[in-house]
Amino acid sequence: MAEQVDIPDELTRMPPSKRGVARKTAILDAALRIIARDGMSGLSMRSVAAEAKIPLGAMGYYFDGKDDLIATAFQRHTQRETKRVVRTISRLHTELTPDELANRLADFIIDGLTQSREKLIAEYEFLVESTRRPDLERTSTAWQQSLLAQLHAVMTAINSSSPNADARLILAVMAGMEIDNLAAPLNPTRERTIRAVVQRLVHAIHASSTNQSTGPPSGDQRLSGAS
Repeated sequence: MAEQVDIPDELTRMPPSKRGVARKTAILDAALRIIARDGMSGLSMRSVAAEAKIPLGAMGYYFDGKDDLIATAFQRHTQRETKRVVRTISRLHTELTPDELANRLADFIIDGLTQSREKLIAEYEFLVESTRRPDLERTSTAWQQSLLAQLHAVMTAINSSSPNADARLILAVMAGMEIDNLAAPLNPTRERTIRAVVQRLVHAIHASSTNQSTGPPSGDQRLSGAS
């Protein structure tokens, strides 16, 4: 299966066979689909077995119980999302204009709300559940710190005057845009709103970094501050 490469090393140690890894992958993906579709309350060992089309009795070979399944599914989700974030960040560099940077960040948000909407819904289910479970809270915190580190690197590269604060600001706005638009499929009007908000944010950060006192920078000005 193509998805096998997504399983982190610690999740593949048991079972060691390729067939076992494939089955465990199928179980985790089934759990993520159920969480996105039915919420955490709709998840059970029985419902996951049915979704993954495996015998209920086989579930115990791969997971100690529902809590173990949820924790492992969250780890799988964060690993895949980290790859998506890294792919996006790798396309950001100091030669981008503010408009170009804003568009790429907006593209990431819009992709999450369209192509990856099911995964995004599951993510917020996990984040709510993490308020009740210390093990999930640790995974959630590590995931947030990973996102901040990636954004901090971008802010540093564009000579932000406050890279830590700006990274947190961007992350907060991105999360807000996701939550505001997750209840229903994204339409063109709300997509334009997302782009406008991110554009305004990026221009404000750039203006602050270049000590501009009035108005946004011109669209062709480089993020490095060169004219």
